[in-house]
Amino acid sequence: MAAAHTRPSLLAPLLAARTAPGTGKVTSRKEVVRLAAELLPRAEAAALLADAYGKPDQHVDVRAACVAAGTPLLGDVRMWEVAEHAAGGERALRVAVLRAHPTELDPALRPRYARLIQDLCRTGDDTLAALAHTALVPWLPWAPHAAAALVEAVTDLDRRGRWRSAADALVNASLTVPDTNRALIRALSLLATGETADDAGAERDRPARRRIGHLARTLSLRTGPNNRQVAAVLAEAGRTLATQRDLMPDAVALLARSLDLAADPDPLHTGLVELAALHAGRPALAARTAATVGRRVVGYRGAEIGDPDALLLVVARLAATGDPAEGLLAAELTVACGLRTGWTGPWRTQLRMLRQHPCDDVRDVAYAEATAEE
Repeated sequence: MAAAHTRPSLLAPLLAARTAPGTGKVTSRKEVVRLAAELLPRAEAAALLADAYGKPDQHVDVRAACVAAGTPLLGDVRMWEVAEHAAGGERALRVAVLRAHPTELDPALRPRYARLIQDLCRTGDDTLAALAHTALVPWLPWAPHAAAALVEAVTDLDRRGRWRSAADALVNASLTVPDTNRALIRALSLLATGETADDAGAERDRPARRRIGHLARTLSLRTGPNNRQVAAVLAEAGRTLATQRDLMPDAVALLARSLDLAADPDPLHTGLVELAALHAGRPALAARTAATVGRRVVGYRGAEIGDPDALLLVVARLAATGDPAEGLLAAELTVACGLRTGWTGPWRTQLRMLRQHPCDDVRDVAYAEATAEE
């Protein structure tokens, strides 16, 4: 391309002459803006883009191109003025602001730019707010406080058009950005204690609970084997919800998925006992939770569930207490581990013992599995 081989002192005026309205098609002017940002020295490029952006009657798409191409030039005060103006301008300009990524900026400038994204999260345009929620997450390492905008959107029960995108961004942030899990926990706490009077209505039904359920399901889908950071977030979220009796199903689902099945016997046993204790008087919930834990064992590879002998020790402890919830956990783990090991002798023995458990539901699970078919 000829422009790439033209001296900047000659190229700058040539490009500048092609940015004004009426000097060519919009697509051509956008390309001129891109070339200027790419080929000119930073000061000359910033001057040209700022001038092109500010020209009277300039097409909004050309202005948006100036914003997008000018992100690496934000060290120049003129481009900051462009970005700040665009953040309060037409939708196309604000979308261009949202397309910036932290890697395009000097680290010292990233906190300031994060504030632009945070402000856009509070726009009155729900569609734009949804884009801003997603765009905010990569900026949070330089502005963890900006997660407050996501908390506001998730917990504002009067607004229904933007909470899902904020919830998804909040989950993503809590699992990937250090310290932002506190924002997620705050959102869950506010929702858990801030329910409205809407109950089984024609238009709304427990909106705070619906949002909690979405957050819990989204968190659960992000679980993976032996990921301690994710497990810690799920456990804290589960404990937060467990303070509210009517939210116990969501709480125990998160806690069940937070268990480290490859842990040493003592901490794993403690975690399972604590989980079982939340099911007092809730046999149906206990059965669902135990099935969830069992499915995790079936679905994971060997190294991700730990030593079968260690798991056998944990299962034996749970089965010996006679507690229904602990017994159901023992039964589902026995079935899962028995299937994984091809029903070796120790697991067949454990299954026979569970068939003598004092709880009918535990015996039912144990009898439903066969170690050999006729």
